[in-house]
Amino acid sequence: MHSKNNEKFIEQPNLGPTLEFLGSAFETLGLLIGTIGEGISLQEMLEEEHSEKKIMSDQKSQLSQIEKKLDCIIKELKSL
Repeated sequence: MHSKNNEKFIEQPNLGPTLEFLGSAFETLGLLIGTIGEGISLQEMLEEEHSEKKIMSDQKSQLSQIEKKLDCIIKELKSL
């Protein structure tokens, strides 16, 4: 009877290494997801910065056009 018990014990899987492997796999997956999240955040920050610069450029352009129109109006008023 001892030999049957020993055979059953030998046939049972060793859960320690299996759980260690699963833990490592989940940890790696978590790190991968975190890295992807950080990349997305960085991309969003860069897009926001680009958008702000475009808005500033558009505002400068509009201001320049307004100044030119005002200069033209002032010249016309002086000529009158």
